[in-house]
Amino acid sequence: MSDTQGTVGVFTTDTGLRIQVWDAALASLTGVRSEAAVGRALVEIVPDLEKRRLLARFRRVLEEGVVEVLAPAFHHYLIPCPPPAPSKRFDKMQQRVRIAPLREGERVAGLIVTVEDVTERLDRERDLSERLAHADEEMRLRAAQDLAADEALDAAPPLLGALKDESWRVRRAAVEGVSRRAAPDAIHALLNSVRENHHNLSLLNSALQVLAMSDVDTLTPLVDFLKGPDADLRIQAALALGEQRDARATDALLSALGDEDVNVRYHAVEALGKLRAVEAVEALASIAETRDFFIAFPALDALAQIGDARVAPRLVPLLEDGLLREPAAEALGKLGEEETVEPLASLLNAPHAPTNVIARSLAALHDRYEKSYGEGEHIADLSRRSIDAAGAQNLLDALDARGAEDLRALALVLGWLEGAAVERALTRLLGRADVRHETVEALVRHGSGVADILIEQLDAEDLDIRRAAAVALGRIGDARATPALVRALEEDSELTIPAANALARIGDRRAFEALLGLVGDPDAAVRQAAVGALNSLGAPETPARVVPLLTDEDPNVRESAVKIAGYFGYPECADLLLARCEDEDERVRRAAVEHLPYLEDPRAFGALVRALEEGTPKVRASAAVALGQVEEEEAVPHLLRALEAEDAWVRYYAARALGRREAVEGTDALARAARGDRLNHVRIAALDALGRIGGGRAAAAAASLTDADDPDLRRAAVASLGNNAHADALAPLLKALRSPDANLRAGAAEALGARGGAEPLEHLRRVAAADAEPLVFGAAINALLKLSTAESVAVLVALTADATRREAAAGALAEAPDARVEDVAHGLSHHSAAVRLAVVEALARMKRPRATELLRAALEDADASVRLAASDALGKSYRPSRTESRKG
Repeated sequence: MSDTQGTVGVFTTDTGLRIQVWDAALASLTGVRSEAAVGRALVEIVPDLEKRRLLARFRRVLEEGVVEVLAPAFHHYLIPCPPPAPSKRFDKMQQRVRIAPLREGERVAGLIVTVEDVTERLDRERDLSERLAHADEEMRLRAAQDLAADEALDAAPPLLGALKDESWRVRRAAVEGVSRRAAPDAIHALLNSVRENHHNLSLLNSALQVLAMSDVDTLTPLVDFLKGPDADLRIQAALALGEQRDARATDALLSALGDEDVNVRYHAVEALGKLRAVEAVEALASIAETRDFFIAFPALDALAQIGDARVAPRLVPLLEDGLLREPAAEALGKLGEEETVEPLASLLNAPHAPTNVIARSLAALHDRYEKSYGEGEHIADLSRRSIDAAGAQNLLDALDARGAEDLRALALVLGWLEGAAVERALTRLLGRADVRHETVEALVRHGSGVADILIEQLDAEDLDIRRAAAVALGRIGDARATPALVRALEEDSELTIPAANALARIGDRRAFEALLGLVGDPDAAVRQAAVGALNSLGAPETPARVVPLLTDEDPNVRESAVKIAGYFGYPECADLLLARCEDEDERVRRAAVEHLPYLEDPRAFGALVRALEEGTPKVRASAAVALGQVEEEEAVPHLLRALEAEDAWVRYYAARALGRREAVEGTDALARAARGDRLNHVRIAALDALGRIGGGRAAAAAASLTDADDPDLRRAAVASLGNNAHADALAPLLKALRSPDANLRAGAAEALGARGGAEPLEHLRRVAAADAEPLVFGAAINALLKLSTAESVAVLVALTADATRREAAAGALAEAPDARVEDVAHGLSHHSAAVRLAVVEALARMKRPRATELLRAALEDADASVRLAASDALGKSYRPSRTESRKG
């Protein structure tokens, strides 16, 4: 019996309030036996029922059919009796009573009354409440944590008081507890407390956190506060409305921009930025143009958060303001278009320029163009033309500054420029891990012109610089670097692998001998790099040189030789490759077995079967992998036997091989493995194979594991169902889409997208529109893209109306296949200007001729912002990419 059952008793009455049932639990709680209660009037059991004004509550339930609750805070008890366990506060059991109608059809035939003993709970609540007032902080903290953690307690009142505690730790525990219980009455009490105690900063900070996490509608009281006579309360209301992220607050906050108190205006500006209120752009731009730093600074930040590019031209003049030029530059980096590059570069070219800020802005502009249009290089080109020698020197000086910040932005912008000083600075940055990617990319962009400088860096003292130089030389692919890289290969053990990889990319056959000399190196990673490079070279002398190495006394040499000969499948090496399947060294045997599928020799299949049945566990695992790649159908029975091997990795690779072969005859064995193998990675491999094979039996096996205890197994089961086109796979996927596990919901959405078909559309629409988890609604949006139907595109268009989903939905629309471009363009006739703007962005990001054509319709849009966005987008769409320019 559960604790709840032990503390709750039930009795029933007829319409005359005569006891009909008095259960054993109630008899135990009250000490009144069932035979002493049944048949008697309720007023005989509870003589003071009418005196305590409770009788009328019972009669109301009989007459009106409503439910009445007698709360212990007001009524204490219905049936007077001592508590089952002694209480230091109560001589009578404290009871929570629920009186409900007992119906026969439409008629109320009596009452059913539940009586819950809450004495112990109330004692605990009061103990904890008293501890919340204790002088010791640790005791108050433990009390707050206990109240927050125990869902059975009515903890809201004492926790509301703890929001004012002097200790931030106690306040944090109280915030978590009140947020968890964000019932309307608790929030109402909190709002009253804010009104009455808004000068208490501890309470205000805690209250704002609770309100931000609450699902209860607090908009109306907060808007009332914003219109109230107390400026401090108006400030806090603006703060809270910003944290609530409720777009309905926009009008009230816009009105607050005219508040007589500048601090109220300041916080209203911040709140509008947090709401990303497009309606506020004009007002915020006007505030920025006042050049009053106190209020213009947050206005610029708010405009950057809102992200409406239309306002960028109005911010350019602020670059001339000594106080505002830095926040203006930051905002232009997030909002500006290509026209912004020249004024930013002009500021960079000036003496005492805010170099770091300008570099950050240009880098942000580049990154945004690259992400949205694949045209980051266009910003680099414009910057290259606009930044003069003084600007380049400012960047170099900032780079050399002790403890330089914004290194990534400085390196990126500097990498767009030309000149010996720039190249030297970039090579010095090769040793910095945090900007190495940008530095290598910049040097590669400079091409063969920097090859000599990079060759010099192969002798640098700093190992990271030497490695990065080798990587860059490989990317550039200039054969002049071959001798230096060969020397590094032979003389610098720390540089062997990067040098080998670079030589593989360059493809200069002069490196052949040096690379061949590494195939017996004791380091497996070095051998692998050398083998990879030799395979990339494909030198004509390779077969003749490799044949004798297949019988070399060094097993490292033989293993490497097998990997080279097996990669190319040289016929003249067939006998020796087959012989190496019986090599005394296990690594050599594994390498030979793994490469047999590339050997066009009828003996290869038999060798694989022998390896699978007679080899060591590692060789058997390699043989299982290889049998997944051969054409012979006879491989399946051998793989089915391997699925029952003692070694887990043999079973794992056998399962994967059966999946790769889509072996229907393996369904039952794979289902058994998925349900019952001892190790999860084998079960997951079996589920993946079942998904590839498909069919009803495979779907049933995967469906049975969507509720498994292990989350990885659940996700694998869902993925398996997504790959299975059988009708039986749909229902368990839809069930998983409603799981409380966000990761499983996301996996189900992905699986439904992979599965395709018309059935999932409405379910994916619901999840994409309503699920609160970005992981889940993002997966649903991607799944809708994969469905690739006119209907799924229409759903994606509609989702752009939601600000929280707009970026994800617009990004998905931008990736729509050519056959769906027209469907995306239908969104240009949507009633919402925000949706039409998102569709313009999606079409622009496609950079396809038909999308560009369809964008023209938006030039006639009724909304000026849509027309402007279309005009800007068409300008970008007509610009040929670098590849197209080169072709021309």
